[in-house]
Amino acid sequence: MNKYVALMISAWIMGASNVANSFDYIEQYGKVEFKASSYFENPAFSEQNDNFGEVQIEPSLFIEQGSTQTFIQPRLRIGDTGAGRADLREAHISFRAKEMDIRIGSLLEFWGKTESYNPSDIINSYDYTSGLADSQKLGAPAFKVSSDLKDGYLSLLLFPFFVGNVYPGLSSRARLQNLVSNDTASYSNDASRNDNSYALRYEGYQGDLDYGLSYFDGITREPYFTLGSDGRLVPNYFLIQQIGADVQYLLGDTALKTEIVRRTGQFNANGVKEDYSAGVFGAEHNIYGVFDSSYDLILVGELAADSRGKDSHTIFQRDFAVGATLLFNNIDDSEINLFLIRDLSYTSLLTRLSYSTRLNDLFTIQSNLNFHSNFEKDAGQAALAQDSNASITLSYNW
Repeated sequence: MNKYVALMISAWIMGASNVANSFDYIEQYGKVEFKASSYFENPAFSEQNDNFGEVQIEPSLFIEQGSTQTFIQPRLRIGDTGAGRADLREAHISFRAKEMDIRIGSLLEFWGKTESYNPSDIINSYDYTSGLADSQKLGAPAFKVSSDLKDGYLSLLLFPFFVGNVYPGLSSRARLQNLVSNDTASYSNDASRNDNSYALRYEGYQGDLDYGLSYFDGITREPYFTLGSDGRLVPNYFLIQQIGADVQYLLGDTALKTEIVRRTGQFNANGVKEDYSAGVFGAEHNIYGVFDSSYDLILVGELAADSRGKDSHTIFQRDFAVGATLLFNNIDDSEINLFLIRDLSYTSLLTRLSYSTRLNDLFTIQSNLNFHSNFEKDAGQAALAQDSNASITLSYNW
């Protein structure tokens, strides 16, 4: 039996056992998203479409019985943005044994502090079905053990097998020229899908200082690609090690933020193994009651750098990001966000503008505009040069 299926079945059985023994608390809730998107320019490749629609459903079930908690959140997405998708986004049980918190199942983890790019965040693979610029995390099958340690919290995570990324389909926008295979993958550097990966993270607080220190040893979530016999790109996964630190320091109404990593074993944009260091440095400043109104303004500025320069396998080799969020502080939680990312090596510019508000207790709506400028000059983003777009998402929450 597939290890992933066995792990999920175990989580479900234990959750069902809790229900059978009369649970202390149960809650069922969820979200349905209806998204429509349209692209302004003709596609780069003839198979791509200009308009898309999709529906994503995420029901959630939370059960508590004594010190044991069970959480299950499947995800179903249908539409014309590529292949349909059904998976267990999260499905895990949690309990406390002596002084340790234990969690088993499919997990979503976030590590990091900065806004534009999170090099520390390394645990989950990604679903790029809706396009390379519109990713969602995939659940990572894991065993997680955590405990208080001095002034912080120490976590050990073991991943018994690997879940690969999922890439856009033929008609999708924001994809590479060659399709990436979703049913074939290769492994190198003595790696295999059934290899164990593990991670350590220590996070804590010291006054106004909030920090996280992490270590990862296992299969990368960022493969390089080789050309298969059928003309599709085959993702190649391999073993890496990464040490990371993410820090935030509060200085009045300003938060100074940084993330720094050192990774070994990674293949660069040219398919050559090259160790590197990368980091993001920035600040976030809050202005309360801007212009003597009830609005708050949040300003962000960040600089990303990679020791490999243009050979980086990421698009954040030398980038400057600025952003502003205007919070209306009304009953509908309305806000406007403007974010710009300028690549200082290629002069490409990404501009994102979004507005979101709650329509009532059940429905929220968000509109987005994404403009791509000079992307054709950026080796890592040239395939997305004609993919400026607008989208609107209506969410129903129960």
